[in-house]
Amino acid sequence: MEEKLFEIAAEAMRTPLETAKTHFKEVPEIEGYYFWNPVRGGIAVLVSKNGEKLAATSSVSFQRHLEAFISGKRN
Repeated sequence: MEEKLFEIAAEAMRTPLETAKTHFKEVPEIEGYYFWNPVRGGIAVLVSKNGEKLAATSSVSFQRHLEAFISGKRN
């Protein structure tokens, strides 16, 4: 994976780069990745391989977050 995607995720989650490199999974539906901050109340972010992103608070389920990204929402 490109280093830039980790940087985008870390910036969106306001965490150290190491957090993004440790807590992520591939999401084939968006040709990208899901990154999360494991702390209570942490932010999660979906990042496509072309760098588009959508961040959400921990109160948003993964499925709802993914559906929003697929429908075209970005931030």
